[in-house]
Amino acid sequence: MKKSLLMALGLAFGLSAVSPVALSHGSTEPEHGGVVKVEHELVFELVREEKNISLYIKDHGEAFATDELTGSVIVLGAGEKQENDLSPAGGNKMTAPISIPDGAKVLVKVQSGDHHAVTVRYSF
Repeated sequence: MKKSLLMALGLAFGLSAVSPVALSHGSTEPEHGGVVKVEHELVFELVREEKNISLYIKDHGEAFATDELTGSVIVLGAGEKQENDLSPAGGNKMTAPISIPDGAKVLVKVQSGDHHAVTVRYSF
């Protein structure tokens, strides 16, 4: 009895370790060289550039229009706190004039109208 239980548990663990990940919300591979996170069934890719950031949003693999969105970004790094607003930049892109130093923690908030804000946390 114990031997068959152990075998069943071992088989279940082994299969779960090698089974493919379900990508029901689209790919989590970065398309723009950024860091990808999934929150509230949306895929967020944060791309840091020299003097600004870009945020790309997808819903089930499709571009999510940012025209009606508002947002903000907070960067904690290099011993200081920076804050700025995210602005729609066409298509599924939002931008903010802020830089992210190595080792920083980043908090992004995006909101549509009266809906609750979606918060995404990043570490660099």
